[in-house]
Amino acid sequence: MPRGHALVVDDSSTARILLARLLERANITTKSVASAEEALSRLENEQFDIIFLDHLLPGMNGFEALEAIKNNPETRDTPVFMYTSQNAERYLSEAKARGAAGVIGKQVSRDQLLQTLEDIFAGKPELNDQEFFPEEVLALGSAEPVQTRRLTGRLATLEIAYEETHDELRQLRQTMIRMELSHQENLHTNQRRMKWVWVTTCLGFTVVAVLLGLQVTELSVVIEGVNKQLSVMQEMINNLVDLVER
Repeated sequence: MPRGHALVVDDSSTARILLARLLERANITTKSVASAEEALSRLENEQFDIIFLDHLLPGMNGFEALEAIKNNPETRDTPVFMYTSQNAERYLSEAKARGAAGVIGKQVSRDQLLQTLEDIFAGKPELNDQEFFPEEVLALGSAEPVQTRRLTGRLATLEIAYEETHDELRQLRQTMIRMELSHQENLHTNQRRMKWVWVTTCLGFTVVAVLLGLQVTELSVVIEGVNKQLSVMQEMINNLVDLVER
């Protein structure tokens, strides 16, 4: 059974897929939308345990959507994480001030995200004070860790993309196998039908031939009987002629 249900709001289909993939690893189901307006509409009809909200969106931006979510009594207690490529500390503090539970970078570390999700669903009291920064911000003050964290995040992204492609190829392979099995089954079925039609046709021809043979035999008997009667009649006529001539 899923541990939770998440809403991912991002106008990038790639970002939505990658984050959804990570959430699946934590046994969390997801729904994805491409705009804040779609997200607010869905929140009116569906409950979510956590929301991941991009900042730069078409129409209403992420902060405006965050304020709308926090001003709604039905959704204000739902943890909202800004899911963004922004890395300025001003942005992070503003997001927290508007009610965000934290900020997650697009090059997110899988281990960090999974740990944060563990804290959320474990109901830890320190969650409200938690800041889950983008990796570039976490590494401020040291050039080498920044590069290392960026590389780690990108490798994690590539790994997820590879796994996604691998799964799609596996599903495609399974689909092709099912199609091949279905084709073979249809082929065998058609072959059996053709054999049945052939056998039925042969039996039909045999029955027709037998019936025709019987009818020909009966006709020969009738013709033979008619010939005998004609011979008798011819003989009677000849006898009558002889009597007349005498």
